[in-house]
Amino acid sequence: MATVSFQKDIVPMFYEFRGPMLWRLDLTKYEDVKANASMIYNQITAANMPPPPFPSFTADQTKLFQQWMTEGFQP
Repeated sequence: MATVSFQKDIVPMFYEFRGPMLWRLDLTKYEDVKANASMIYNQITAANMPPPPFPSFTADQTKLFQQWMTEGFQP
């Protein structure tokens, strides 16, 4: 299994939702996502993120985010 990185794997998942979330944090900024990873993961798994009208993340995307956290938040 390949290492998950923020730039290669996580940013592409969040890029289209950046605008609706900029009031709170920048989903394309490593420091913001890392600092809020637990909250983001909880929102993803509760299907509260991304915001409507966007579809919820897939199980594979959720696992990818979890893997990124487990592997130590690779940039």
